[in-house]
Amino acid sequence: MPKHTETQLDVGDVGIRGGEFIAKDLEAAVDRDEITRAAVAEIVEHGEGRGSWLVFCSGVDHARHVRDAIREHGISAETVTGDTPGPERDRILAAFKAGKLRCVTNANVLTTGFDAPGIDLIALLRPTKSVGLYVQMVGRGTRLAEGKDDCLVLDFAGNTARHGPIDTVDGRKKEKTEEAGTAPIKVCPECKTINHASVRHCIECDYAFPPPEVKVAANAASNALLSIQQKAEWCGVTAVTYVRHEKPGKPASLRVTYDCGLARHSEWICFEHTGFPREKAVGWWQRRAPQVPAPESVEQALQHLEALRAPSAIQVRPVGQYTEIVSARFE
Repeated sequence: MPKHTETQLDVGDVGIRGGEFIAKDLEAAVDRDEITRAAVAEIVEHGEGRGSWLVFCSGVDHARHVRDAIREHGISAETVTGDTPGPERDRILAAFKAGKLRCVTNANVLTTGFDAPGIDLIALLRPTKSVGLYVQMVGRGTRLAEGKDDCLVLDFAGNTARHGPIDTVDGRKKEKTEEAGTAPIKVCPECKTINHASVRHCIECDYAFPPPEVKVAANAASNALLSIQQKAEWCGVTAVTYVRHEKPGKPASLRVTYDCGLARHSEWICFEHTGFPREKAVGWWQRRAPQVPAPESVEQALQHLEALRAPSAIQVRPVGQYTEIVSARFE
């Protein structure tokens, strides 16, 4: 679970190169003693009762400074960087995995290929514009382990606001070199947990967020406020085509395309899916071929196209840049 922190690193003046913060400038901006001490105080406060802390820092010196500040609180801590000799690194990580060492700070070395299932606190003191790096850092705490209920993520670096809650991003997607804006999040005022903007109750403490504030403009607008308010229109159908539609990682579906004069509208019938998509597909078939049992697959559907009644008109409604088929009319 991601947690908002009182201390936040300021990277407003840090330059960007190749879609990422410039390393030297980044460390210079965040490796400040007063910020480090404030952040460490929060780590120690939130880390009470948690036995395995992994801290991501913005550079080698920063990692060592954070380690020293943690030690001042009586917490056992070591640092691993690219300069750490192999034997020493192995010794530190072995002690960490065995629970003999409570905290490890690091700079750019423990993002991939490192597996310590017991990690139950991750502190992000390393801002990044990379979705992949963000997911990799947080991913160090997602392993299951005996006696571990969850992993607390303390985000001092604004990564959650930058990329979104960790359960809503995909590190495999192609990354953009320019930041599109802040991700849709909101912070619970009771427990400081970071939630997706769409939730109505906090995922951690069940706090009920107030409804969104209604902003009133000086003049009334005639635009539809909701997609369901957009007017649906009837279009005469001149031809219908049916083809198998494939989508990687998903069951196949039947793509149905209606020619309506100069416009074409499509819908996807999901015979091979489960739950509501399957129920919707069965209903679609029964309205068009009530004498033939609903097929179990797209292949079966294509074998019985002659049984389908083609609608004389369909009712469509604009939804963003696409259209939704609301209803169909048969002669």
